[in-house]
Amino acid sequence: MSVLGFGRGRRKKTIGIIGCGAIGSEIAMAVDNGDIGVELLGFNDLNRGNYHLLAAKLKNIHKLEFFESIEELVKKCDLVIECASKDAVKEVFEQAILRKKDVMILSVGGVLENMGLFEEAKKKRINIYIPSGAVIGVDGLEAAKFKGLQKVTLITKKPPAAFRGNEYLIKNNINIDEIKVETILFDGNAAEAVKVFPANVNVAATLSIAGVGPQKTHVKIVADPLVTRNTHEIIVEGEFGRFKVITENLPSPNNPKTSYLTALSSIVTLKNIVDPLHIGT
Repeated sequence: MSVLGFGRGRRKKTIGIIGCGAIGSEIAMAVDNGDIGVELLGFNDLNRGNYHLLAAKLKNIHKLEFFESIEELVKKCDLVIECASKDAVKEVFEQAILRKKDVMILSVGGVLENMGLFEEAKKKRINIYIPSGAVIGVDGLEAAKFKGLQKVTLITKKPPAAFRGNEYLIKNNINIDEIKVETILFDGNAAEAVKVFPANVNVAATLSIAGVGPQKTHVKIVADPLVTRNTHEIIVEGEFGRFKVITENLPSPNNPKTSYLTALSSIVTLKNIVDPLHIGT
């Protein structure tokens, strides 16, 4: 009889990836290179062509399946990794709850939109993994939350062009091409930020879940023509004291819209699930 786990006589944990974009590709290639001790069964993507492009890059894994639906993928895998879009999160949770399967969620804004399913999954003892993503300091935030966490602030700075096409800015007649100095585009809580900046919310959502919740997490979103990298500053205060961390992100080599650290964080989260050594909070 096979036993789930790692080591001699135990089968590898099987994974399936939803979304064949930058993050899904980085995870798949790490598995293909032998960096993570899991078995990759296949992918689901709205565009089958994306699957073929990714599968062609893999040198060592040849038996891969394209799953026509999220349901079929969840059925066959021990762990489902969502890195598609927040629109997929609802069905991922529903199927994971139904089949008692573990999940890793990258589109964390989708978690805030489906908190009922999130809580139900926790009650069913389903493991939910949320990588730190494009920021550092989440380990310290989790430690601070254990007792006396008081305040969490996120200040995100990006070049004006990063906000092009945002409906909230268009509705408020804010022309990003006219921004010549550092300009605050949003100042409120994470729950509001998720609604008006859907393409820039995953960091705020992750900090909300790890910390004081979306209503109490303070978020500032700033357009700054002088910055060349997406920058996230996190300030945490509590009984432990106070810390501030700043992350300046470079884009993923596979997709300039995705921070490279997000993909790397996902890979390491997966490694930590199956490796016997665990360092840090």
